Amino acid sequence: MVEVALTAGIFFFAALLEIGGGYLVWKWLHDHKGKVLGLIGGLILFSYGIVMTLQPADFGKVYATYGGIFVVSSIIWGYWIDKKKPDRFEIIGSAVVLIGVAIMFYWPR
Repeated sequence: MVEVALTAGIFFFAALLEIGGGYLVWKWLHDHKGKVLGLIGGLILFSYGIVMTLQPADFGKVYATYGGIFVVSSIIWGYWIDKKKPDRFEIIGSAVVLIGVAIMFYWPR
């Protein structure tokens, strides 16, 4: 159970870094904000790549699982930061994705 909590924490921290860094780059380019935001966003995105190496599994399994975590985290980011309430299909889809993540990464082999 400790391993599940640790790996899930790493996944969600990585999602925060990737989405946050991407958001800053988005603000820089899309919303014409300062170049400093783009630079900070790029550095945060770089750190996301480093954090992902902390996972105990192989690259393909980690990134496939992370894809599901990214989907759910993006919906949460949209709700908290962009104030976009997810509809029932986004919530159902997120639940399905999390079930897939649990099967891929945590199901005993």
